[in-house]
Amino acid sequence: MKKIIAVAILLCVCSTSLGQNKANKWVVGISGSLITFGDDGANSILQERFNFQFPKLNVSRYMFKGLTLDAGVTIGVLDKLDGFYNNAFDYFSFDGNIRYDFNLSDENLVPYIGIGGSIVGAPTKTIPGSNATPTINVSLGGTFWISPRWGINAQGTFKYSREDHRSMRSHAQLSAGLVYSISPRVLLFRLWDARR
Repeated sequence: MKKIIAVAILLCVCSTSLGQNKANKWVVGISGSLITFGDDGANSILQERFNFQFPKLNVSRYMFKGLTLDAGVTIGVLDKLDGFYNNAFDYFSFDGNIRYDFNLSDENLVPYIGIGGSIVGAPTKTIPGSNATPTINVSLGGTFWISPRWGINAQGTFKYSREDHRSMRSHAQLSAGLVYSISPRVLLFRLWDARR
């Protein structure tokens, strides 16, 4: 029930983000994500190689000179989908990052790199008595704006967890979804925008 309430609140406030500029500072987004722990995770106390989550929600604000602050939450509302996936535990994380877009904020395709941190929830289903774990994050991603308000975002994040944290392992999070610019963007001319 806590997850559903958290999702409802975040959907009201925000929705994966990215690619703002000086005139369009706020972007919200929603995406699905896949956590990969690899063979180490499958053979560890986590008992998990892959973990799928939906939704991942973000809100971002452009600051200055290509720098953007991003905050997000990843919630696994659906623990399993028959024939597709079955998560061994519920993955939950709060993320905070600062991104740099190489001063390409006004372009239609906005690549970026980022650094930040997360608090990853305890995998209590597989590790009784486990605790939330802090991670250090490095991200690489981009947003392709398909209209003045809507874009498609993809991002890969490596979340480093120290070896002495028994509740979580270092892992990668891959996500893809839609972003929405609160103020309409001015898109650059593209070949398919030409009249036929």
